[in-house]
Amino acid sequence: MIAIILAGGYAVRLRHLAGDTAKPLLEVGSKPVISHIMDKLKNRSEIEKVVVATSTKFEQQFNDWLNENRYSKVHIRPEVSRSDKDKPGAIKCLSDVVKEFGSDSYLIIAGDNLFTSDLKGFFQYFRQTNHPLIAIHDVKRRELAKEFGVLELDADGRITAFQEKPEDPRTTLIGTGIYLLPDKSLRRTDEYLREGENPDSPGYFVQWLSKKEPVYGHILSGEWWDIGTPQSYNEAVSAFKKFEKDPAR
Repeated sequence: MIAIILAGGYAVRLRHLAGDTAKPLLEVGSKPVISHIMDKLKNRSEIEKVVVATSTKFEQQFNDWLNENRYSKVHIRPEVSRSDKDKPGAIKCLSDVVKEFGSDSYLIIAGDNLFTSDLKGFFQYFRQTNHPLIAIHDVKRRELAKEFGVLELDADGRITAFQEKPEDPRTTLIGTGIYLLPDKSLRRTDEYLREGENPDSPGYFVQWLSKKEPVYGHILSGEWWDIGTPQSYNEAVSAFKKFEKDPAR
């Protein structure tokens, strides 16, 4: 299995906080977001390689991070891009990574995800189904769910509906930027792009995929934060300070 951390975004909504720093390298608590992600991956025996998919603009920043932390099995892979306007998009990036680094399955994590789950249950569920799987977080409140992709599941955990930022959410289950995909499913990115679908959001790809083949959802244990906006970033910083003081909370 190959893990792909999507780290090529330009943090447009966080620019006054991030400046020229790549969003996954913003610090939350005691370390950058990407280091929190790596803490969840470094001891998983299933993962043969971690590919950090970024842009040429941020390549050196991630090389510096890697040299400082010396994680094993990590490969920094830049797409040629220097601005938000000329980036190829996350789906094109995934397509290119699959062609360059073949594997039987892929763990995909958006680099602005912060979570406390060890992913053990997520991996177990994937082995049981061997179908595309998305990590789900229950935000508990429908008002909050409006800001995300909202999912409905049947009794077996299969996704039956996927609404992107609905006005009237039918559940409070939202999709996180964490996915496990078999090789045959992820290779459909080219088909997805040929149909003219959104090139820059894995969530839209999984939504499209759920209409083509069975896609399942697994509710993560623990906490999850999104750091896509200044407000959500500051909330994550505040919440994670409390979490680091008391991990059992």
